[in-house]
Amino acid sequence: MQPLISLYPRSLPGVGLIVLRLSVALGLILHNPLAALPIPDGAAAFVAGLIALSILAGLLTSWMAVACCLHVIVGLQQADLGTAMFAPMSLGLSSVALLLLGPGAYSFDAVLFGRRVVRIHK
Repeated sequence: MQPLISLYPRSLPGVGLIVLRLSVALGLILHNPLAALPIPDGAAAFVAGLIALSILAGLLTSWMAVACCLHVIVGLQQADLGTAMFAPMSLGLSSVALLLLGPGAYSFDAVLFGRRVVRIHK
C-alpha cells in the first residue's frame, strides 16, 4: 500500500512533523469527539486510541489523518457542543495539515515506503 504523499523531510521539518503528529494524537485522546455519541465509551476510546497510536508512530499516517478528520466530522455532527467547538475544529484542521504534509522522515511510513536507492550494475 503506497501512502498518499512521497516526500519525507528530515532535519527540522521532520522534527516539526513529529510535533504535529504528537499534537494530533494528544488532541484525539484528550478531546475525543466521539465520546458524546450514544455508543459504548470503550468503543469510542478504542477507535480514538488506535488512530492516535498509528499517527504518533507515523504508520499509515495519511490514511489515519483521514480517519481522524472523519472522526471529528462525525463527532461534530452528533454532539451538541455549542461554543466548545474550538478543540475539535483545531484537531480537524491539524489532521488536514498532517494529511497534506505527510509523516516525515522519522516515521514508520518512511521506513516502509520511503525513498529507495536504485543501483544499476553493469
